[in-house]
Amino acid sequence: MEVLKQFQKKNKNFLKNFFLVLFIFFCTLQVSLAKVFSNLLELNGSFTQGGLLFGKTSPTNKVFFNNKKIFVNESGDFVLGIGRDEKLENSIIIQGLEKKETHKIKISKRKYKIQRIEGLPKNKVTPNKEELKRIKKESKKISSSKSKFLNKTLYKSGFIWPVKGIITGEYGNQRILNGQPRRPHYGLDISAVSGTKVISPSDAEVSLIMEDTFFNGKMIILNHGLGLNSIYSHLKKIHVKEREKIKKGDLIAEVGNTGRSTGPHLDWRINVFNIAIDPELLLSNQPKF
Repeated sequence: MEVLKQFQKKNKNFLKNFFLVLFIFFCTLQVSLAKVFSNLLELNGSFTQGGLLFGKTSPTNKVFFNNKKIFVNESGDFVLGIGRDEKLENSIIIQGLEKKETHKIKISKRKYKIQRIEGLPKNKVTPNKEELKRIKKESKKISSSKSKFLNKTLYKSGFIWPVKGIITGEYGNQRILNGQPRRPHYGLDISAVSGTKVISPSDAEVSLIMEDTFFNGKMIILNHGLGLNSIYSHLKKIHVKEREKIKKGDLIAEVGNTGRSTGPHLDWRINVFNIAIDPELLLSNQPKF
């Protein structure tokens, strides 16, 4: 009788753990599986805040995401960026020549950490009037570069890590700088020795190079096509030129400590135009093109 009780207890624990693993597995599927909504629409990527979705439809169709028109190329490809604080229920409209479809796009909510950083120069947290003018001018130039449209799908070469190092700042973290609440972090901070090689994570064209910005220091913006771009900041040295065409794995820069920085690291960001998405999600859940 005692043996039977132990057997039942063990099996009960086994079933409990089994269903827990199964629950986690299906939660993960909800976030990351490709979804075919109809013969007019397929979406592939991370259905969560900070996620990136790669879409496929007929090239003659028109696509609207939350009533905003999305460019569709001659192969039916399009890209959607899900913002850090995007609402959890969204709509996508596919307008065909003979048929119109509306689909609900549900995404999962994320919890973000609070990150405290001390030891920054006072003006890097609270700039003076002249510095604010400089920041505004630089921000306008950066935003303009991120808004550049390139009708190519260079991103289909896939993405790899641009540098090897330790992640010291995650996407979405709420920043407290020198005790002062500031904007969330919209990229990944990867700590590495100064001078470490930074490579292009995917095929791209060099959209912008800035040698000395107030916050980002030396920086590069790469254009991967259809609105997808990536940013590399706090660099020590830049090895590419604007409008240069580069391949995945090509050397583009070296890790540095320029701009608003407390030590050598790479601040790596990926955007769909001006919508910042999570690079880690892209790396862990990118489709096979």
